[in-house]
Amino acid sequence: MKLKPNLMIFCMLVYVFLMVPSFSGATELIEPTRTMQDKPKPLGRLSVFSEPPEIEVFLDGLKIGKTPLISNPVTPGVHMLRIKDTEKKIMILPGKTLQLSLYKDSLIEIPEKKVEVAPKTEIEEKALTEEKQTEDTDKKKKEDNPFYWPLNPSGPIR
Repeated sequence: MKLKPNLMIFCMLVYVFLMVPSFSGATELIEPTRTMQDKPKPLGRLSVFSEPPEIEVFLDGLKIGKTPLISNPVTPGVHMLRIKDTEKKIMILPGKTLQLSLYKDSLIEIPEKKVEVAPKTEIEEKALTEEKQTEDTDKKKKEDNPFYWPLNPSGPIR
């Protein structure tokens, strides 16, 4: 029996839509597990030092360790920090580290160190430009060399 092309396509579509899902067991849609809006915020970090060391540190009423506590991951936001008898509300920023030190029963915030790059001297700049020029000339020599393998993998042209 010979089917017309349109009828044959229709039969194939019916088979695909009706028969294939029953073999795979997938009869309902799967809910997405993530959306674009659910990007996780980067965690902040908390470092706590004390004099004397080995003092218990509590964050929002939960023990998180003993001093020195270095770079402990914390969710961003406002938290209550307690060390010994000292309590303080702290703000943890996403991707930043808050450093605190307990000294004489008071919490002191340790500012982040900003590294300044010293300006280059004329001698250093001149040496760098000369080095770059020699690199450029070496590269040019390689490009002009017929035996240089990366530019001519089949060998020299004869």
